Amino acid sequence: MQAKITLSQQKHLDILSAAKNEFIEHGFLPANMERIASCSKVSKRTLYRHFESKEVLFESVLININSSVNKNVRYPFDERKSTALQLNEIAYEEMKIITGTYGIPFARTIVMELLRQPEMAKNLIKNEYSNRAITLWINEATEAGRLKRGNTELMTEVYVSLLKGLLFWPKIMNLDKEFTSDEIKSKVDTVTSVFIQSYGLN
Repeated sequence: MQAKITLSQQKHLDILSAAKNEFIEHGFLPANMERIASCSKVSKRTLYRHFESKEVLFESVLININSSVNKNVRYPFDERKSTALQLNEIAYEEMKIITGTYGIPFARTIVMELLRQPEMAKNLIKNEYSNRAITLWINEATEAGRLKRGNTELMTEVYVSLLKGLLFWPKIMNLDKEFTSDEIKSKVDTVTSVFIQSYGLN
């Protein structure tokens, strides 16, 4: 049976929810703490008692989002499916999570703020949501004899870098038009092919 949360804990969650919407709508710098307090139905004093600054609140929102994704996202290895098919499925799910959980405008805000606050970036990168689920899959695929044994964290980094380089960063940096379904498939197939050429076993 789930324990009932306290009033203070509920206020904490309400502030995080209101702050997420504020950051999504306005970005970081224009985001207003008074609006966040009003939307979460707490006083500004209460808001600052929970989060001492807008920077701390922003980081807390990202940690909260990442924790939720970490809790719910799993990529169990399936012996019945080919390695390529499973990697393709992971790629589509990862992009769905990024666009569905964050949205491209909010993702741009996150990138800009992490560049402005390198210490925050270091803290968040240590627990990047995508790495945990993908790393677990890589471990399972390795144990099943589908991938070479090696540094699974590095393998994860390679896969995520390929995926984001082809599908995420062009959207964030406005370097490309909206991808067609055929273009997305081609890029996903390329990520999978390069990864398997590097780490796959027959």
